[in-house]
Amino acid sequence: MKNQKMSRSLWLPTLISLLILFCINILMVSSVAPNLVGKQLIAWGIGIILFCIGKQINLKQLSSYKWPIFIVCNVFLFLPIILNSITRGSRRWIYFAGQTIQPSEFVKPWLMSFLANTNFPLLHFIPVTIIMAQPDLGSAISVFFLIIPVLLYNKKLLRLSIILGLILILVSPLIYKYALHDYQQKRISTFLNPKADPLGEGYNVIQSQIAVGSGGVFGKGYKKGTQGQLLFLPEKHTDFMFAATAEELGLIGISIVLFAYFLLINTLFNKAFSTKNRPLFIFTLGIAIQIWMQAFVNIGMNIGLLPVTGIPLPFISVGGSSLMALLFSLGIVYSS
Repeated sequence: MKNQKMSRSLWLPTLISLLILFCINILMVSSVAPNLVGKQLIAWGIGIILFCIGKQINLKQLSSYKWPIFIVCNVFLFLPIILNSITRGSRRWIYFAGQTIQPSEFVKPWLMSFLANTNFPLLHFIPVTIIMAQPDLGSAISVFFLIIPVLLYNKKLLRLSIILGLILILVSPLIYKYALHDYQQKRISTFLNPKADPLGEGYNVIQSQIAVGSGGVFGKGYKKGTQGQLLFLPEKHTDFMFAATAEELGLIGISIVLFAYFLLINTLFNKAFSTKNRPLFIFTLGIAIQIWMQAFVNIGMNIGLLPVTGIPLPFISVGGSSLMALLFSLGIVYSS
């Protein structure tokens, strides 16, 4: 009874945060990409259905199917490589019935369920490596972060991860030179000095910073953002949706967005630490960290504090795969 009351009390702030993000999302999509409003509404609709399906899933029962789930996830991640579906030099998407599906987004809740039920979390590096091979560094980082709750739960693994992290830092120059693709190296060099090539590699970041700065406190107004509406801002409906929002809605608008993220993430943390169910704790904390990480990285790259990685702004950037996977994940969180 106590857990049910706690779940109900946490559900209201989750609903409020999602309503805020939904309104901002549809408002900004109708401004910068009006032709995609219908598609985004359909994604929300399917996401709500997936949320309801997720509420029927019991994480403990999934423990019996963790190995088939893990295998299917890895096969699904391999499909873009096998099908050789190349878009902008990478193989991240599958084209099905006229729709674009990004496997690395759809597998996140299932990989999180695997991590919540397994005693072999280091196998998580297999899907991360497959995503790196697509190549999709941003999604690989995003999926890698799913393992953090498991490390926090296991002190031995946490110590091992710290040691591996220090080693990774020491060999990072070698990784930069030999493991990263040319375009990934350019993104890092552009991040360090975007003005070195203002009309080439540094163009995206510079235009994004101009858009964010020019919005001021109150913004330029709905459909009045010069950077976004006049097409100076690239990928304004996906990677740089935060910049487009800041330009049109200003500091007040992005403060509302940040409040919604804080409310949602804080609620998920409270739910995670209020349960004695180990799989639910790991899964809920993983989704909270996932949303925080994606928001932090996307906003960071929009204002020039982080390299451009292609990680979407949760619930705000146009993209059905990410939106539906997140709503499905939240359904699982509230399944008990």
